[in-house]
Amino acid sequence: MKPIILICGTPHSFTSMVSKFLIDNGGECPDTWDNPKWDMTYERYESKKIQEYLKQKRKFKDENLTDFFKSLPIDKVITLKAPLLIYHINDILKFTDRQLKVVFVNRNPQDIILSSMEKSGKSFIYYYERIIWIYNFLINAELPVHMLISERLFKRDIHTAKALLEYCELYNGSINFESIDMKKTKVRRPTYLKYRFSNFLWKRLSKLFRIYDVK
Repeated sequence: MKPIILICGTPHSFTSMVSKFLIDNGGECPDTWDNPKWDMTYERYESKKIQEYLKQKRKFKDENLTDFFKSLPIDKVITLKAPLLIYHINDILKFTDRQLKVVFVNRNPQDIILSSMEKSGKSFIYYYERIIWIYNFLINAELPVHMLISERLFKRDIHTAKALLEYCELYNGSINFESIDMKKTKVRRPTYLKYRFSNFLWKRLSKLFRIYDVK
């Protein structure tokens, strides 16, 4: 029985690229979709059922995924991408006895924050806190986790790609880098208004509301 790979990470960390890379190298996602409500210019290779599960979670409702996991072919490595599944990663354990593995995609936090701000209009502190929260939650994950640095995969680093495929049980002696497009990368530089002023404000707010430990 082949494992199920859960691809997670913060938005704008190139989880879509990683999902497509695993599919190109033998992984299978029989459940991919693209939400027409999202104005995106690229395919995301996400799992529809997992996204619906997360939507219900946000409404504080439960949804049973047992039948969904039973329907997945056992002779294929299944790759299911849903970036924010990391919020509820341990809950997935109750739906299947099949081996579950997590690929957590990392990107330079500066690029994640600035890219997210650029496309959503939300504040620096909003994304700064989100990254901290996800990191802390990841410490408590009960599933095996492979930490992937997306920039290294973009460089087509052989060791990074091989380690990822071996972890996912997809390595067969060759690596298909066809979906890795370095032109999609963009290193963002902080501007005064987008970063430095927010950082200045954050430091002073943290001093104002700091709680000192009693020794």
